[in-house]
Amino acid sequence: MPSTINWSEYNARRKTEVVDFLRTAKHILHLIGPPTPEPPAPEARGRGRPRKSPSSMLLVNLLRIYLKVSYRELESLLYSNHQLRRSLGLDAVPGRDTIHRYAQTLSEQYLKKFNEQLVWRLKKTRSEPASTLRVCRSRGTRDVGTLPRTERGRTRNSG
Repeated sequence: MPSTINWSEYNARRKTEVVDFLRTAKHILHLIGPPTPEPPAPEARGRGRPRKSPSSMLLVNLLRIYLKVSYRELESLLYSNHQLRRSLGLDAVPGRDTIHRYAQTLSEQYLKKFNEQLVWRLKKTRSEPASTLRVCRSRGTRDVGTLPRTERGRTRNSG
């Protein structure tokens, strides 16, 4: 027998899910520390543009994976949403190539540690029932940011 879903609670939760996710990610970041040392003070650095904060860039990459969007789409989102930029700790929008290059510098060990904490916290604070329907994302962005998978129902060896 299917359980009833409180749609007003579900809709309210969907409106705040990105804010809740970022709040949890920031808390974990505070607990385990940034992935790389913070950039040097402006007077101590060399030539070129100032580096972005590793903490902010980690949050930007986590948001990209959470929203299942491409680097280009995330860059556009950050340009259009000043409040989101401020909550990520960004003064200026990093380009898609900068976001991508930073993602490549993250160590697997740090990401594994961060992910364990994130999953544990999100499961612990989960308020919606297990029977809540999954929200289907568009087909074009469903697998952005994830590892490639085999087709459903087929193994790698079956032709």
